[in-house]
Amino acid sequence: MELNKENVKKIMGMIAFAIILYFVLQNIVFLVSVIGNLLGILSPFLFGAGLAFVWNIPMKFFERKLFKPQKLKNGKIRESKLKRPISMILAMVLIVLIIAFVIKLVIPQLISVIVMFVSEVPDLLYDVKDWAIEMTKQYPDISNQISTIEIDWNKVTNEAINLVTNVTKGLVTSSIEFVVSLVGGIFDAIVAFVFAIYILTSKEKLAKQVKKIIKAYLPEKKAEYLLDIGKLSKNTFSNFITGQCTEAVVIGVLCFLGMLILRLPFAATISVLVGVTALIPIVGAFIGIIIGAILILSIAPIKSVIFIVFLVILQQVESNAIYPKVMGDSVGLPGMWVLVAVVVGGSLGGMLGLLLGLPMASVLYSILRSDVNQRLKEKGA
Repeated sequence: MELNKENVKKIMGMIAFAIILYFVLQNIVFLVSVIGNLLGILSPFLFGAGLAFVWNIPMKFFERKLFKPQKLKNGKIRESKLKRPISMILAMVLIVLIIAFVIKLVIPQLISVIVMFVSEVPDLLYDVKDWAIEMTKQYPDISNQISTIEIDWNKVTNEAINLVTNVTKGLVTSSIEFVVSLVGGIFDAIVAFVFAIYILTSKEKLAKQVKKIIKAYLPEKKAEYLLDIGKLSKNTFSNFITGQCTEAVVIGVLCFLGMLILRLPFAATISVLVGVTALIPIVGAFIGIIIGAILILSIAPIKSVIFIVFLVILQQVESNAIYPKVMGDSVGLPGMWVLVAVVVGGSLGGMLGLLLGLPMASVLYSILRSDVNQRLKEKGA
């Protein structure tokens, strides 16, 4: 191989890559710890960026529908100064109202069921007591065995005192840790919320600054390619969130109609719950099955079985027919690959993989499709 300038650069690059790879492999535990600590420090800002991304979707809708730009006589376009703050407030109010509606509809029903179960515990204990008495009458040997049992009450008392002491210490320690974590969580939430507001109020300026940095430090073609990927990713994740909300509404409405037809109780409450849990791709509806079955079980055990069968069938139809169609159209990914992306993402990354696997797969699919078409075009195929 000729040692020209280009080949020397390639060799030096390979040597540098090998050295970096060796260093990473030798210090993998330390690097993982450092990355974990760094993510912990940056978590409020990452959460704030995510909140801003979701918040921006309804905010853009209000900006587009309520504040149309005015074209002046000199050809310039004027936009209302109140466009951004009013749209931001309306979007936040909409999100809060949806959350409050779900909580108002679901939580009271759950509390009433729990209270009912607790109120039935004494009757259950009396039934157990009567059963035990009846058993001792029918089987005298059991009564004789019980009477021969000797209990060292001093030992029991000491064990009880030690247990209470240990539990008390544990409660004190847990309470302190809970208070510290609660205060830290509230502080992080406030930082994330304020950071999200900063992002939304100056998102155009931030976008220009990011573009300037990319174009300043990268060659022109690579900079344009990276900006195209960024734009594609933003659109894909926005469409994913919109499609996921559409899917949640569809499954909630279908559940409500099915429960009305089958004359199942708590139709509205359970349908809203199923719709909300359906925001978790593929597996979310099963969470609704469990909670819904518990609610119906409290008043009609047989109907809870009917509900489980109905929702399992509905969830299968949704996950294999409706979900791939809706989400495939939203993110531009064929239905078959929607299922693959969700299953693989969930296997590799758990709940986070379920949420991010589909939009990430869509971005990779679009990049690969564009690259394949470009290469075929260059080859004249």
